[in-house]
Amino acid sequence: MRPLNGFLPDWESLRRHRVPAWFGEAKFGIWSHWGPQSVARSGDWYARHLYGMQPWSEPWERTRAGRQQAHHRAYFGQGGAKDLFPRWRAKRFDPGELIDLYVSSGARYFVALATHCDNFDLWDSSLHGWNAARLGPERDIVGAWERAARAAGLPFGLSFHNNWTWRWLDVAHGTDQDTGRPHDGVLTRSDGTGTWWEGLDPAELYPPRHEPGAKPPPEVADRFYARVREALDRYRPDLVYLDDGRLPFGAGSVVESEPISTGGLDLLAHYYNTCPTGGLVTLKEVPDADRTAVVLDCERRQLDAAQAHPWQFDTSDGEWFDCSDDNPMFHQRKTSQQVLHTLIDVVSKNGCLLLNVPQRADGTVDDRARALLGEVGEWLRVCGEGVYGTTPWLRAAEGTTGLGETKGYEGYNEADRAYQPGDVRFTCRGDTVYATLLAWPEDRTAVITSLGTGAGLLKRRPARVELLGHGPLTWRLDADALRADLPPDPPTKAAYMIKIT
Repeated sequence: MRPLNGFLPDWESLRRHRVPAWFGEAKFGIWSHWGPQSVARSGDWYARHLYGMQPWSEPWERTRAGRQQAHHRAYFGQGGAKDLFPRWRAKRFDPGELIDLYVSSGARYFVALATHCDNFDLWDSSLHGWNAARLGPERDIVGAWERAARAAGLPFGLSFHNNWTWRWLDVAHGTDQDTGRPHDGVLTRSDGTGTWWEGLDPAELYPPRHEPGAKPPPEVADRFYARVREALDRYRPDLVYLDDGRLPFGAGSVVESEPISTGGLDLLAHYYNTCPTGGLVTLKEVPDADRTAVVLDCERRQLDAAQAHPWQFDTSDGEWFDCSDDNPMFHQRKTSQQVLHTLIDVVSKNGCLLLNVPQRADGTVDDRARALLGEVGEWLRVCGEGVYGTTPWLRAAEGTTGLGETKGYEGYNEADRAYQPGDVRFTCRGDTVYATLLAWPEDRTAVITSLGTGAGLLKRRPARVELLGHGPLTWRLDADALRADLPPDPPTKAAYMIKIT
């Protein structure tokens, strides 16, 4: 029998799903990518790289793994990923205060980490004992975030990354390359007697020993989807972020099970049939035909053209997890100008920006992050009307500064670019066009070629041209461009929005 909401676990049915309106209107969200790995203050991939290199580790990992293993030994001695859990106490975590901070920055939705690749659930899971309600904070972190976000009126999302655990924590079954000592993947439940993890089974935390490239059995996929479904049914998120190219353990996944799992299709149908706000799931490789069944998410990768359906660009103020090291091998902290330039570019192409703000292990964010969020919020209070609820114009952009080539093991192309005055991004609302200059012209003349009569893009002659934060401008319309005379000083920082009515 067809479910009441009409979705069956197959792509033909799921393609009838539509992206909820709130997402296309929100444009800017904040992500808390926070958990036990924050304890080390050594950035991303820490729970894997604290074990150091193993023979099957990938070449790009060598420098990072060596550095993070040395860091782990210096600060924590021996031990594995599980030994970070009791050190993560989150003693100063105040979700209400942080959500208020994010709202003041202009964020219109919020996403919390549910489970990272370290396989530690940040909620009171009934299916997985290695969780934050039992260990570390001894608190339902996801539940605390969900209540605070709902109280502030923000759509709430959850991100899941533990589909990677199979190929991420396989290192726990290796040995220390210097001493030959086995890592803690060899431990059993009985080894925990009399320890802080008594009663827990390392076999439920670490994947079973397997050859590199081996596919997991179906029970690994089944367990993943059972845990995800429990979280969705309990917290009713408006958005679900799955850290995979395609549905985890299915065809095209970063970890395909054997046989191929259909659990992802079952989850989508169940979620869309039960989510009060319609539901939204993101993946990182989405064919055009599936862009309403699931939403395209681009990690640190901007797109060069407007998309027919809303999509998401996700990035972080530095590393995904808190990092005190400014070595160039780590992602550098961002300026508010870079965040705003990214936001403007992404929104002009029908996207939303999801910005991770790394938290310290105690649950707080540092002064630098607070200053960045303050500056972003200040700009959005002036120019938000050209961001929130807008749609792409007939042309997304003009100018000569490109996005550059993809690079790094992640294939990212984000950068703090030296934009020129001729670099402009467009959005619209009804008959109003917003043209945002990404640099201030020294001659104080805005030249927007896409709005010239020769371009043939304007339906009628503008009635009014104004600079948000300043007021009306003197302007003239020529065949090659619309030109507007700007004031001596820019009214905003980083970007300058012209409203054409």
